[in-house]
Amino acid sequence: MSAISDLQEFLLPDEKIEGIVFGEWGYDGQSYFDEPNPPPVPKDKRGIVLTFDEAQQYMCGWTFNGNLGLPNCYSAYIWTNKRVIWVTQYDGSTTLDSAPRHPMNIMPDMPGG
Repeated sequence: MSAISDLQEFLLPDEKIEGIVFGEWGYDGQSYFDEPNPPPVPKDKRGIVLTFDEAQQYMCGWTFNGNLGLPNCYSAYIWTNKRVIWVTQYDGSTTLDSAPRHPMNIMPDMPGG
């Protein structure tokens, strides 16, 4: 179980991570009580841009890809040279989603159920 692996598998060929910001565990802090103890992402590292090298140490022991129920991961924004990536959830089931970083011709999708 590794958010690093989840993210690396989600990346496109030649895509490079430029920055990551972690938010709270769960959504709107509602599943905060389920956050591992000690928390993988320290509170003083949330809400600030980290390089991928800095962020990797906080991305072990949890996954961006979760099952139904309360979300069991951190919210995040991840900037790459090609996209902006974030965690999306439906009924607590979480996965990574993205949009192109720059305007382009593309058919948008609509995550959810």
